[in-house]
Amino acid sequence: MSVGVATIRRISLPDQIAMVMRKKIFTGVYKPGDKLPSERELADKFEIARLTLRKALGLLAQEGWIEIAQGRNIVVNDFRTIVGVEVLPDLFFACPGALIGKQILETIAENTSRLGEQILLAAAQKAKPSDEKRLLELLAVQTEELGLEEFFENDFKLAHEVLRIGDNLILQMAYNSQMKLSRKLLALGVVKDRPYPLPQYHEINRSLIKAVCAGDEELVKSLSRKYREGLEEVFKRSLTTKRKVRS
Repeated sequence: MSVGVATIRRISLPDQIAMVMRKKIFTGVYKPGDKLPSERELADKFEIARLTLRKALGLLAQEGWIEIAQGRNIVVNDFRTIVGVEVLPDLFFACPGALIGKQILETIAENTSRLGEQILLAAAQKAKPSDEKRLLELLAVQTEELGLEEFFENDFKLAHEVLRIGDNLILQMAYNSQMKLSRKLLALGVVKDRPYPLPQYHEINRSLIKAVCAGDEELVKSLSRKYREGLEEVFKRSLTTKRKVRS
């Protein structure tokens, strides 16, 4: 392929093409208001069928990067006013140097930890002592033998059980968005390890589960802030990658 698209695990050809185009728009190769080359020209450049290209352009249009006008004119939108956070995994993969910085990591870590604390506090307000057994059972399935994806899927199940206890629809929806981002990062191969060594992971979650099921909101806050200290380093380790899509 003339543009040098790297082979990406689990990512279809239209997705790979879309990833290259996102990078070009994000880095200013194509600017807001620019008219892209025709479908024929783009298909020839990527050495792909026009149907494949149209699927890639459809993805970009759906996310808000471009607008496909009548006559198949393709105009670049100002992504800053339209595109949402759901595209971050693709951007992390395509141009990590432009995204993985201290400020970005601090923002992600802060938002993630704040959401986690809110989920735990909501559960602490409604949890019963009997909930502790179920949560600890879900925690116990996390072992060293598990692959990375299975580990994270189990972690998602544990979080959803805490969310079920808290019964807060907004928090459930917010976590679903975070989970989708995490799954995309896993599919791209950007996340290569567990967030913490397994013994530390168990220690953290066991103490939080006990605080939640005791209804001790102050302890939940204290523990959340204690464990927040290492969160930025976790994201640095998880999101730094040498793999890139070459434009």
